Amino acid sequence: MNVRTAMPLALALVVAAGATAPVLAAPKPKPKPITASYDLTLLPVPLPLAGSGAPLDGANSCVSPELEGVSTDTRSIKTSGPGTLVVDVSGFAGDWDITVLSGGRVLGIGSGTTTGGEASGGDGSLGTDNAEKAVVKVKRASQLQIAVCNFAGGPDASAKYTFTYG
Repeated sequence: MNVRTAMPLALALVVAAGATAPVLAAPKPKPKPITASYDLTLLPVPLPLAGSGAPLDGANSCVSPELEGVSTDTRSIKTSGPGTLVVDVSGFAGDWDITVLSGGRVLGIGSGTTTGGEASGGDGSLGTDNAEKAVVKVKRASQLQIAVCNFAGGPDASAKYTFTYG
């Protein structure tokens, strides 16, 4: 190969390598957050189950499999990296709970509510302004289960969760 042919070819290779290097070196953008909002209608935890040996103390009342679909609603999400999960339950009377699990291990629970809610209208009836929140940080990709349950409250609530990478 002569110098006239080799020089333009070498120059073209240097330019191409220089143009692609910033693209290859650029950090990957974070994945978009995982979000969902949904309404729930669940019955309070049945009292006969309280003596069944299942832990129903309010701190982990959402882990009894026999209550799934009756008093508990569980949603699963799969994350592809580390981040923070925030779960909010609102618009209920009484006491609802949140438990976040991974592989059967409890990672976090809700902040807690007091049974009763806000009195409305001065007649002593239960209001629907209670809220429950759980915040869980994970260090790696995970399969998370978000369990929301009606421990001792009115039948209706709204739930939402957001997993933000970072």
